[in-house]
Amino acid sequence: MAAQAPTPVIILPGIGQSKMIMVDENGNKIKDAWQLDFDVQKFSVLKKPLIRTMLLRRDLGLTDLFASLIRDALDPIATVPDGTMKHRIRVVDYPHSLANSTADEKRYINKMVPCQKVADRIGEDNIYFFAYNSFGEPYKTAAMLDEFIQKVKAEHGVSKVNLLPVSMGGALATAYFDAYGEKNDIKRVIYFVAALNGSAITAGLLNKEIYAENLNGLVRMFASRDKADKLHKAFGLLPKKVGEALIDKILDAVIETALVNAPAFWSIVPSHSYAALREKYLLKPEKAALLEKTDRFYNAQKNYEAIIRRQQAAGTEFFGCVGYGLPLVGISDPLRQTSDMIINLTSTAPGAKTAPLGSFLPADCTGEYISPDRTVDASGALFRDTMWYFAGQDHEGIAENETALEIAANVLSDDNFKNVYSDPAFPRFGKAAEKTD
Repeated sequence: MAAQAPTPVIILPGIGQSKMIMVDENGNKIKDAWQLDFDVQKFSVLKKPLIRTMLLRRDLGLTDLFASLIRDALDPIATVPDGTMKHRIRVVDYPHSLANSTADEKRYINKMVPCQKVADRIGEDNIYFFAYNSFGEPYKTAAMLDEFIQKVKAEHGVSKVNLLPVSMGGALATAYFDAYGEKNDIKRVIYFVAALNGSAITAGLLNKEIYAENLNGLVRMFASRDKADKLHKAFGLLPKKVGEALIDKILDAVIETALVNAPAFWSIVPSHSYAALREKYLLKPEKAALLEKTDRFYNAQKNYEAIIRRQQAAGTEFFGCVGYGLPLVGISDPLRQTSDMIINLTSTAPGAKTAPLGSFLPADCTGEYISPDRTVDASGALFRDTMWYFAGQDHEGIAENETALEIAANVLSDDNFKNVYSDPAFPRFGKAAEKTD
């Protein structure tokens, strides 16, 4: 039997996994836009007001000064009320395959989304990394993705490609299938911890459900662990009321500068949270153009299952790997939703039922679709037999989960690998990757 011809794979990375630069009117680089150049030295001006605040136990302008520094740090990725970027931004793209990438490009791509196992199966010439603006407009990005797909198809002389959406890449895939799915250019999709119905964390941010003890997690959204730890340590001794005021003003700065006017951010707001947040933030005359963009995505998001069913009827196969069993980081979550710390399981595995953290499904819930720890019921999941669940697996750590990576390699290289029954080495329910130092 002749060997199966490989199908090209296009990776859709997650939020912040694409580099962006600020450019002038001639396209010349001014500075990095993402990843942010979060210069802790600029925050040295906080030293004196911080000491005064700790001595006198009241806010003497510290919180306003800190918020202004946050706004300045986030300015490169700032968006304006019509949903466009404040500055000229260029995404650092990779129009060529992994095989034709430089050594530095390969290192970066594999750092963002480890893809060597897939490349070993189908060849680096069949791996592509679609970089995009994580703060841009989902449907404009979907149009660029469609153009990218046509280019890859033409290069390889094939009629279809495979997609590997990661995290926010899941939301981009939703916009793509909504706008271009009827072209039937996609053979297989394997979602990796993908946001298919947003994340409770994004709704928590917009509702300002972040507390002083979560300052470190908030800052780490935009800075390295080391820099966030330094800032967190510096503010750990603040009076409680000052700390609460600081969190409130930081949230205002983050929301107003980088999030509330960014259509892509709204694409990872859960559909059930959208109406209330829409009323809170978007019903203003100056936001009419932004509202049109966010409403369009919301309509696709709430009709996600119908969109997927349409694609399945046309022959597209869908798979996924997800983590569960961990609390959402950084927000108050009275529902105690099981998650991979970043995205709740009800988003990464639509239709799956879960028990709140610390509890279990009823004792009569048994069978192959019930997780061994009796916290997940996959029987009603949209991708019932093509989704793999990893207990205790965190969002970022799935990149080190050898079993999940092998599953992805199998899906993207072997048409005979159909579901959880295809190989007993890859059962429906598994465990998290062991932590490495």
